[in-house]
Amino acid sequence: MIKKIIFFLFFSIISLAQQVELKTIERTINANDKSYTIITSQTYNIKNNKLEVLHIDKSPEQATYKEIIQFDIKGEKELSSEKFFYDPSLKKWSKDVKKVTSYKNNKKIEEIYIAEENKWTGDTKYESEESKNSKTLIVYSYENKKWLPSSKTYTLLNKNKEDNIIELYTWNKNKQKWELETKLVNTFSKEGKLEERTEYKNKGRLVTEYKLKFYTNTDEKQDYSNLSFENGKWIKQDRTLIEFDKLNNKKVVTIQQINNETKQLENVSRSVQTYKNDMIVQEIEYFWDKDKKEWYKHSELNFFYDENKNLIRKQAFSDEKGIQFTYKFDKNGNNIEILTENLNTKTKLWKNYEKTEYLYDLSIEKDEVIDRGHIIDEKEDSVNLILEKKYYLYDGKKWILTEKTKYLYDKK
Repeated sequence: MIKKIIFFLFFSIISLAQQVELKTIERTINANDKSYTIITSQTYNIKNNKLEVLHIDKSPEQATYKEIIQFDIKGEKELSSEKFFYDPSLKKWSKDVKKVTSYKNNKKIEEIYIAEENKWTGDTKYESEESKNSKTLIVYSYENKKWLPSSKTYTLLNKNKEDNIIELYTWNKNKQKWELETKLVNTFSKEGKLEERTEYKNKGRLVTEYKLKFYTNTDEKQDYSNLSFENGKWIKQDRTLIEFDKLNNKKVVTIQQINNETKQLENVSRSVQTYKNDMIVQEIEYFWDKDKKEWYKHSELNFFYDENKNLIRKQAFSDEKGIQFTYKFDKNGNNIEILTENLNTKTKLWKNYEKTEYLYDLSIEKDEVIDRGHIIDEKEDSVNLILEKKYYLYDGKKWILTEKTKYLYDKK
């Protein structure tokens, strides 16, 4: 009986979480002593599985549009979508883009239509199919009121589901058949590491002119080059050397490129990354001075973390300029503030520039929220549900609120 009660309570919690839907995003922007709003809302009709997204822009741009999305019977897969723009001068909606999606066995077909004289006209069709060992993508163009094949990509997978062979085809209208244009062949070691990627071109017969070759590919070191076939031999066009110094917790990346005159590889850049507890704490980039034949420091990045491994500060320096980002988190691990400061080159002190503040609902995790139309545009580092965002600029004396965004939900 107790187990049944626990199961019922657990199921109830999950069901409740699934009823939290993002309904509206209201953005208020203050600029040039004026205030205007941009509102994006979404309404889902559970009876016909249709979603309507409405974007009302009251800014000078007045980019107002709506999108109608049809889902399948389970309300999971998109079957079609139609987007319309509102013309304020004509006071009417005009067609913009339409997408129709269908599914059959392992095949997915997407048809894209664009509006011409407010009528839907075919543009591009994608037909993709997957099996255990391969993937196929066919692209069609719309000509003379018909879908005509244009290109095809066939990918053969190895036992580890990695791309082994990739073949690119184009459609020959005259011969009405596919013709191979390019073939890429990846070779892997017994350990599953990439050893070589060879590119073949169809010039009456398959001819190879370019390849990527790994001379070393281990957890401690990677050494690879792009090569071109010239005058009967392979010539290195560049070289990338990645060395992992586990003893000193460093990763060094050195890049060389060929000098077209001397045909010799020359240093270009070097990156030195330092780690602590598997987290990067510094990255310094060096460039090669051809005249002095030595490395010179170009830029530096510094990273600082709290005891929970949250990034709390990031600094970037280059050309005697600097910028600093400071992050604050609440007890749940939500990023509640980002402060941006610029370095005063004379005093070497940090000065305020901009600031973003976030407010959350600590009782709900953001992964539990349904956003069918994917209208949320905030990529904050958080665990919980975002409710509000405020963006400020510093005028030299005080913080000025220039943008405020509210996120409204339906919590049935």
